[in-house]
Amino acid sequence: MPTCAYIVVLALLESLLVVAAGFFLGLSISAPPGPVNAVIALHAASGSRKNGFLVGLGAMTADASFLIFAYCLGGLLIFDSRLQFIFSLVSSALLAYLAALTYRSAKKICGFSAATNIHVRRPYVAGLTIGLTNPFQIAWWFSVGLLLISSIGPLVIAGFFIGILSWITSFPVLVSWLSRRVSSLYRIVVYASFALLATFSAYLLANALLLLPSL
Repeated sequence: MPTCAYIVVLALLESLLVVAAGFFLGLSISAPPGPVNAVIALHAASGSRKNGFLVGLGAMTADASFLIFAYCLGGLLIFDSRLQFIFSLVSSALLAYLAALTYRSAKKICGFSAATNIHVRRPYVAGLTIGLTNPFQIAWWFSVGLLLISSIGPLVIAGFFIGILSWITSFPVLVSWLSRRVSSLYRIVVYASFALLATFSAYLLANALLLLPSL
């Protein structure tokens, strides 16, 4: 019995770590400046945290759509060591590029009041449209997302969406209540996102290198 309990505890801890990894990855993808966060900030700064959340929810719906397509595509592919090596390299390069863009953007953040002057009347539709037409979002799902689904499983994807949901819930509140200090606070968040993206990029690169002997 003690041995069985030990195995169960280890399995639960492993599952929690996978979910946590997906959670932080979701945060790192959601936090960097971009069109979605700009529109969220616009609504939140004008006093409508609900509309800001709806923009983020629309973008998350786009992610869910890409998840379905990526899952169906993953079922058609046989992920042998060679394909895993290719996807690991592509995913590592994409995350490294996103990390570089995030690092550069952190130096340019000066507040959200001038982020955009576009008034959005249908925030959910706006977020959905931006998400569905964002080339980085599309590229992420059909490289990193596809690799995670096939090699790690659904738990990391669950954590990923929990991370996104946490961000689109907390970010409008942050902008609304701390509008004068959000620039400095958000800069810290962006630097943290850069570190997380760089870490995941390094992990995928290491995974690709470990697969080299089996090619």
